This record gives sequence, C-alpha cells and structure tokens, in this order.
Amino acid sequence: MAEYSKKRLWIHGSHTVLSIIIVAAILGFVGLIVHRHPVRWDLTKSKSHTLSEQSKKVVSTINQPIKIMGFFADDDSKSKAQDLFESYAYLNKFISYEFVDPDRRPEIAKKYEIKTYGTAVLEGYGRKETITSVSEESVTNALLKLTRTEKKKIYFLTGHGEHSIEDFGKDGYSTVKSSLEKDNYAVEKLVLAEKKEVPEDASVVVIAGPRKNLLLEEVQALERYLKRGGRLVVMLDPYQDAGLKDFLKTYGFELADDIVIDKLSQVFGGSYLMPVVTQYGIHPITNDFKFMTFFPEARSIREPQQKPDTVTWTALAQTSEAAWGETNRKMLEQNKASFDEKEDIPGPITIAAIAEINLKKDTEQKEGSSSSAPAPSKALLTIFGDSDFASNTYFGLSGNGDLFLNTVHYLAEEQTLITIDRRAKEGEPLVLTMSQMRLTFLISMVLMPVLVIVAAVYVYMVRRAQR
Repeated sequence: MAEYSKKRLWIHGSHTVLSIIIVAAILGFVGLIVHRHPVRWDLTKSKSHTLSEQSKKVVSTINQPIKIMGFFADDDSKSKAQDLFESYAYLNKFISYEFVDPDRRPEIAKKYEIKTYGTAVLEGYGRKETITSVSEESVTNALLKLTRTEKKKIYFLTGHGEHSIEDFGKDGYSTVKSSLEKDNYAVEKLVLAEKKEVPEDASVVVIAGPRKNLLLEEVQALERYLKRGGRLVVMLDPYQDAGLKDFLKTYGFELADDIVIDKLSQVFGGSYLMPVVTQYGIHPITNDFKFMTFFPEARSIREPQQKPDTVTWTALAQTSEAAWGETNRKMLEQNKASFDEKEDIPGPITIAAIAEINLKKDTEQKEGSSSSAPAPSKALLTIFGDSDFASNTYFGLSGNGDLFLNTVHYLAEEQTLITIDRRAKEGEPLVLTMSQMRLTFLISMVLMPVLVIVAAVYVYMVRRAQR
C-alpha cells in the first residue's frame, strides 16, 4: 500500500512538473511573438491613448532614424512621457527613445543644454529639436521641423482694414498666426501696394476681411499671382467685396449683396445671423470633417450659370435648407426679415467654395498648344463668405479653426496636416435601470458567492472520496 501511494505521488508530481513546463513554454512562445510583433488596443471611448490622425500621417513620412531623449526624474510625468514616446515608436521602427536622469548623468544633460526637468530632445535628419513641454502636439511639431527642409510662407494681405495677425484682441488673427507657426509655417504680412507683386516664395496668400477696396494695381498683381500657379484665400464679409467682385467672377464665383439667416443657430444659443454648417463638400479639405462650423454674419457664395471651362468649382461648406440669403437690407435692419421666394436666395446656402483653375488648358486656349514654355498646371482660389469665423473669438469654436487650417494646408500642398484632432476626454456616468441594478446585485452578491460555495463543496467531496 505504501509503495502504491509513493508511485501514485510520483505520477501526480511528474504530471504537475510536465504541466508547468508546457505552460511555461507556451507563455514563453507567446511572449516571443508579442515581442516580435507587438499589438496595442485602446479601449477608451475618446481614444485618449492613441495618437491623432495628424500625428499618424506625420510619423508615416519618417524614413530616417530619429531618437528621442527624455530628461526626466523618476516621477509620474516620466511615466506619461514614456507612454507617449512608445506610441510613436510603435508606429514607426525608425523612431526610438531613451530616458536620462539629469542628476545621475549631468554630463549628458550639459551636452544637450538641459535646464529643466521634463525636457525632450529629438535628433534626426542631421538636426536637433528641443521641447520643454512634452505633449503629442509638441512632439509631432518637432518631428515636422526635423523632416522639413524649409518653412513655407503664408502671407496675409494688409492695408485695407483686414484682420491683423498681430492683433490679440477679439477681432484679431493672432491665434491663426500662432496655429500656423506651430505647424511650421512662416507667417508674414504683405503690403501689396508697396511690393507691386506677390513674392515668389508665397505658398498661400490670405485676404482676411478687407474693409476698403483694393487698388486696381493690387488686383492685377493678384491675377498675375494666380496665373503663375498661386494659391489664394479670399474672405469677404457681407456688403463688402473690396473691389474684387469682377475679379472673382472671372474665376467662377458670384457674390450677392445678401446676408445669411439661419434660424437653426438659435437652437445652439447663437444669433440667427450666425449660420451653422454641418454639410461639407466632397473634397480633401473637408473629407471626414464631422464638426459643426459657425459663421458670424456670412454672405452667400454662388456658382454662376456660366463660368470658364478651365475652372472646377466645389462647394466646401453649406447651410441647411432652412437658411436663406436675405437681400432686403432695410427689412433686416428693422428686424422684420423673412424669406421672400422672389428676391431672397433659398437654402442650402454655400458659405465656402474652392475653384481649381486649369492653367495649362487656359494657356493652350489663348496661345495655342504649340507653346513650349513650362507653366504651372493649376492655381487654387478659395472663397469664404465670412472672415470673423477665424478670428480670435471664434477660432476655437467647434470646427472653425480646423476648417481654416485644413484649407491652408491643402493650398500649401501640406495634406499630411489635414486632420481633425478633437477628442472629448470627459467621463460619462453609467446610468442603470432598476432591472439592471437588480441583475447586477443578484450576480455580484448572490450568484457569484453561491458558485464559490458550490465549487468548494465539490472539491471537498472529491478529495474525501479519494482518501
């Protein structure tokens, strides 16, 4: 009997050891696969642990090694930075990171001129970028600066009462300027009356809400700029065309002396003179654009019945059918405006549109196809029926800033930056019905304890029977 018990014990023990070895081998094999082919899932509703589409597009363009040096002490901020750096390294094998404690390795901190904890240095493409506040925005912008060979220039026309990029007030465009600079553009003012010509290095020219008419020479300079492949953004408020009405009509835009009325905006607590846009055209600027935009006191932009066949016209932003273009200014001032189907413009109203001008086709029509002189293939002209939507007051409202920046990125041929990066991070309460609360109570407080007790009794009975 004793010999049988020993044999039985040896058999059970060997089975246990063999099971442990098999499980360890399986875990090791799985660990090796995970190490070689890591996979991550972000189960949060707001995707707060996932890089934005903007960052993903920037990371996808990196084709040379970039190393991130994080100078942190051992604290919570280091853990957050490590999670962020790992997100970048996970997306691109060329990106790596390392942490250095400035107190333990002061020689390295001195080499990189580190003055504060929480600083990161990115090295690659023969350059170095230092950021003092680690965030997705700062890291992505640093990657952009490393990979770009030069900054593209965005010029804002001035001298006619336009919104100023130096103005920090509610009507200013200082937020526009800082946002463009964060995306690694050089932003400058343009006094066309002095320059006579748009600079050759202009990637985009913006005319933001002029209050006075442009000089004839300035309009002609803008026309020459488009003919050499220029990219122009014109933002005109109601009842002010800045002397550009005929110029714009040449390129397929018709301006009406109206103001858009949208009763839907009152639902959102706004004025009926601030139309709400939720409908966007099929175009790279507005693809996957899912946010509302608000336009304080906007005018309609229309495609004329007859336009040059060299122009491809696309509506970018349109109101709902409930809006209309009010043409009776006197009735509006008396607060008696109502839709008149004989005079007013029915919705949906186009508030933003873009024209792609085929310059090669235009040149062939004018000069004949025998011309051998090289010429740009196209010019781009975008019109907004409002300029206040991008001012400091409204830039951060819903998708206003995104729409403006997407437009500039597309015109500047920087499509990698055309994304939406707005993710709500607020927690949402879990509200249970009475039946759900009863079910939760029964499962957690009754069923689970009963199952544990039944399992314990079963194990006890089995062991007792084996004695």
